Amino acid sequence: MKISALALSAVAILPRHIAAQTSCLGGSSFTVLYEGSCSYADLVERIAEEVTNDPTCTNTATQETNLLLSLSADATATAGAEAVHILCATAAAAEKDTFFPWGDITGHGEQFDKQYFDGNTFWNEEYETEVYNRVPYIQGASSNRLDIDARNVDDVYETVAEVGGIEFPDWMSNFAECDLHAVMCCWTADRQAGDNNGNCARPYDTNCVDADPGDNTDVCYVDMSRSSGSVHVDAGFALYDGDNDAGEGAAHCHGFAWANDETDPVSRYIGNNLFYVSMSDHMHDRGYVRNFPGAPMCACVDKMPVVTRSDCTQIDATETWSVDYDPSTGLSFELYAEYGVEIEFNSCQGGRGNDLEAHFKRLKNQGKVTQEQLDTLHETIVGNGNCPTARNKFVETMGFEVDA
Repeated sequence: MKISALALSAVAILPRHIAAQTSCLGGSSFTVLYEGSCSYADLVERIAEEVTNDPTCTNTATQETNLLLSLSADATATAGAEAVHILCATAAAAEKDTFFPWGDITGHGEQFDKQYFDGNTFWNEEYETEVYNRVPYIQGASSNRLDIDARNVDDVYETVAEVGGIEFPDWMSNFAECDLHAVMCCWTADRQAGDNNGNCARPYDTNCVDADPGDNTDVCYVDMSRSSGSVHVDAGFALYDGDNDAGEGAAHCHGFAWANDETDPVSRYIGNNLFYVSMSDHMHDRGYVRNFPGAPMCACVDKMPVVTRSDCTQIDATETWSVDYDPSTGLSFELYAEYGVEIEFNSCQGGRGNDLEAHFKRLKNQGKVTQEQLDTLHETIVGNGNCPTARNKFVETMGFEVDA
């Protein structure tokens, strides 16, 4: 039988059927665990182990991961990261429902918690005393002991703060709408002796009545309009021309910051960081208490006094993730129940260690916050030696002239 040249030509141009690339692992359900972040890069690294252990699989780890994400094998890293970010956001929302309720820390109710962060309540206002300690009076015994009055704080630190999430109380005006993604506390008193912080000393009734915290900043001014929900006036201000005894007296400020990405561990565990900075490390362990008049004791940075600097604590979380795959529903993430998370509270890293502004700048350089947010931070944390300029600028905005 003869075949014409025209027929051969027609055969030659018929398209060939190319089979779609398929997943090696996606034929059945499976679960893998890994220690790291909920991210595309860490997922690819973990899937690489499974691909390596399957001698019949010809996909690369990246191709296999993309296929499991219901993407094309050769999808871009950006597409893969976006797909994993959606899964991580779902996991973070589910995890948030399991967080330790903020109200269970003090057990005294929302009004107490709000007043505490404004610098009030017996946690802030009392100091240990041997006068009228009880009825009948017992010689040498004391009352208003911080380790007893605030014992819940130590319990929460030991059992919750380092192994699970704590709710962030954004229902409170102090922490509502923290668009800057930074919180700061500033203390003016020390109520606890024997902890190598501040100058409170025994005997309490003579050496701790008006004790100071360790001074680490200069307060430039307080603008009461920043925090009317705490000071209960719409406006007013106080200027501090000088430092220490020539100005506001001893002051200690300490804060933390977090990323714009809500799936980042530094963002998910901001409740833990608030608890540690405000209650555990400074109040319970150091005895630092009380607010500056006209300002809350702790709040979003843009609601606080204008200061030169602040110390800083960062969260370092070690997480174990369980990645589940089901052929009908695809991939899902959740923290592995047995190991979950281990949280460490460390001094912030940056150009200057233990410095909130430097740490925030580092977050900006990592792409976790914006330049606009950093510029806004500089409206409250103005830098060493810059109080006169900040005060003069503020006075002018209030309609006053500054004497030459």
